[in-house]
Amino acid sequence: MKTKFTIISLLLFIPSLLIAAETKVSAEQILDKVRTDLNSLEADFVQYETDANGNRSEDSTGKVWLNAPNQFKWQYQKPIPQLIVADGKQVWVYDEDLEQVTIKQQNSQQNPIYVLLNKDQTQEHYTVSLVNKVDTDTLQWIQMLPKKPNEDVKVVWLGIEKNNLVSLKLQNQLDNVVVFEFLNVKRNPQLADDFFNFKVPKGVEVLRDGIDIGEF
Repeated sequence: MKTKFTIISLLLFIPSLLIAAETKVSAEQILDKVRTDLNSLEADFVQYETDANGNRSEDSTGKVWLNAPNQFKWQYQKPIPQLIVADGKQVWVYDEDLEQVTIKQQNSQQNPIYVLLNKDQTQEHYTVSLVNKVDTDTLQWIQMLPKKPNEDVKVVWLGIEKNNLVSLKLQNQLDNVVVFEFLNVKRNPQLADDFFNFKVPKGVEVLRDGIDIGEF
């Protein structure tokens, strides 16, 4: 009788297991939770690169700010100061040591950092899936595969913890992986209206899409 009870109990329990499996969150649902009420973001970051043999480069550190739908500022502090600013139309790359600024037209359609702020671009340019299937508050990895061939990006992984982006990994066609680890993440910081404007410092050489246009 005890054996029958055990088997019956197990059979009754199986449907509840199936229901639980069906209710596990998807990659899209996790990203939706991250995006909820998210207009801007501020964080410290550590960046490094690993090659196909597992060798790791020197760490770079700094701060990053994002603002919906397509503005960002990356401020590298160590080991080499560099500032990258995008206002939605143009990108300025300021190399302080070289006293040089490069100005480029902004093309954000496949930039993986925008998945946090733009669901439509994510769906248009990437196929997303959940790597680890466990539905918990611990670190969850989302894989993003470009729908069209991309010279720079082969695979993207997003590390999400408690509805915040804590890690971003980009694998290129040579299987090198650039890793960004985000610390002290702040959602919706107060940013000035001109925060993503860039004014070229006096005496700095300016290059526009690789063409030297002299000093400002």
